[in-house]
Amino acid sequence: MNGSLWLRPLSAVFGAGARLRLQLYRAGIRTVRRAGRPVISVGNVAAGGTGKTPFVRYLARELLERGKHPAILTRGYGRTTHGTLVVSAGAGLAVPVAEAGDEASLLARALPSVPIVADAVRFRAAARAESLGVPVDLHLLDDGFSHVGLARDVDIVLLDATAPDAGGNFLPAGRLREPLSSLARADLIVITKCEQADPAAAIELATRHARGIPLFRARTVVTGILDRDGGQVAPADLPAGTVVAVAGLARPEAFRDTVDRLGISPAAFLPFPDHARYGDFRIGRILRTAEETGATALLTTEKDAVKLEGSVPLPVFRVAIEMRVDELTFVAEVLTRLDRAPS
Repeated sequence: MNGSLWLRPLSAVFGAGARLRLQLYRAGIRTVRRAGRPVISVGNVAAGGTGKTPFVRYLARELLERGKHPAILTRGYGRTTHGTLVVSAGAGLAVPVAEAGDEASLLARALPSVPIVADAVRFRAAARAESLGVPVDLHLLDDGFSHVGLARDVDIVLLDATAPDAGGNFLPAGRLREPLSSLARADLIVITKCEQADPAAAIELATRHARGIPLFRARTVVTGILDRDGGQVAPADLPAGTVVAVAGLARPEAFRDTVDRLGISPAAFLPFPDHARYGDFRIGRILRTAEETGATALLTTEKDAVKLEGSVPLPVFRVAIEMRVDELTFVAEVLTRLDRAPS
């Protein structure tokens, strides 16, 4: 019997708990609370790997360009703090990376004018964002599809084209956090990573479980390799064997594929768990690998870079990416649905 079969009883328990939780909210036994501003949720039915953080960054920038003032509400995965934390009050990262978590820190660096508040209770995060004294006319709920305790006005669900059914099982045998039938709750579905896989399977799955819900396609685009100061570095300037590639992602193989497509041959590839904290043990492993292979620098993801810069005595280069939705009507559709939402 393989490992996934051993895990299936645990998956059944997880799935039963997920269904019960949703039923409690539907029945009004658990309370759904409404923030003081409209809420756009970005999430998925699976754990990790769909590109939620790049998508939130993309959508926030699009909203800013249209004169909107979003705040981002996040749980702050991987942070060392608890309770409500103002990651950014609209003037860039306000706390150390470890306190904020990698994704929130990355968003604060990329969107310095956007308030970002971390709290497991997103209603509390919304109230804090609204009290900061800066303009906030809507909230972006990062990884919010399963956080049904906060009412949302637009529910955007991401499906990964490379693995739309997330293994077909609930955690821990697969990566599903909710049944695929939950896709029917979405207002809009965006199929991500269309540059890596044919989206046909994801389209079929979405059509089966969420018939009539508008579908969009998005792709991840590498915009460059950046040094610590944000300067562009050509792939040819990283000759074969000169870097150790490091990725702390839910699906680190995706970063390996990106590095391969850039034509870079790292001396070694070190995968770590999603939201990995780089303490002495992991830093030691990275440095030993660099010494053993003769590598003189690290190449990593943007969210790993915010944790590794300043923690290792080696230059850190990051692969910068952007999420882009193919259909030019997407943001207009979001705003139209937001305008229709009850005030």
